[in-house]
Amino acid sequence: MTLARPGASRLSLGAGMLLAAGLLVTAAAVTDTQESLALLDGSGNRFDLVTTGSPEPGWAPAKTDWAQGNPSPYQIALTGDGSGYLMSPGSRLDLRIAVKNDSPRLAGEVSLEVEDPRDRGEERDPVTGNFVELFPQLIFTIRDGERVLAERVLAPDLITMPLAASLSPGDSRVLDVSIALPESLDNRWQRASTDVQFRFEGISR
Repeated sequence: MTLARPGASRLSLGAGMLLAAGLLVTAAAVTDTQESLALLDGSGNRFDLVTTGSPEPGWAPAKTDWAQGNPSPYQIALTGDGSGYLMSPGSRLDLRIAVKNDSPRLAGEVSLEVEDPRDRGEERDPVTGNFVELFPQLIFTIRDGERVLAERVLAPDLITMPLAASLSPGDSRVLDVSIALPESLDNRWQRASTDVQFRFEGISR
């Protein structure tokens, strides 16, 4: 009968343990790689806002109304000559604007900025001498449900306005907006105009 050498047994056992440990390390490495790839897959991890709006009383957005809010925010034209929404001293335009979280999985905090996309400053009409830019004269009231985001605030004084609550995937919010011109506005702004841009920005969480 041939007896196995004790040293050989220990060597074989040690090699087996090393091989098993090596397999465990390899399996862990593969698992970690798969998890990392899943985290880097952006197909479901995008934060996407769509927007729309209307001056129609009681309006609510339909499925076909939504459009990408970036890079094209919802925008309206206000004029003194009827080529857009007509504004005159003492007049008011009421409209509703809406934003929707179109992300597959991500919720996020959303805020609104009201901007003049083409600020012409103190520019005057070369013929009449009147101001051509109407935006600084506008007065905004903006409500998010029961929460007031802005109460009769002049356009230059508007700040970034966070919405009342975060938006989960598929959720939407409709804001009520009132834009007014003071009755005291004199003829220096006759036929002045402006575009008003409603830009929604979001941070995923």
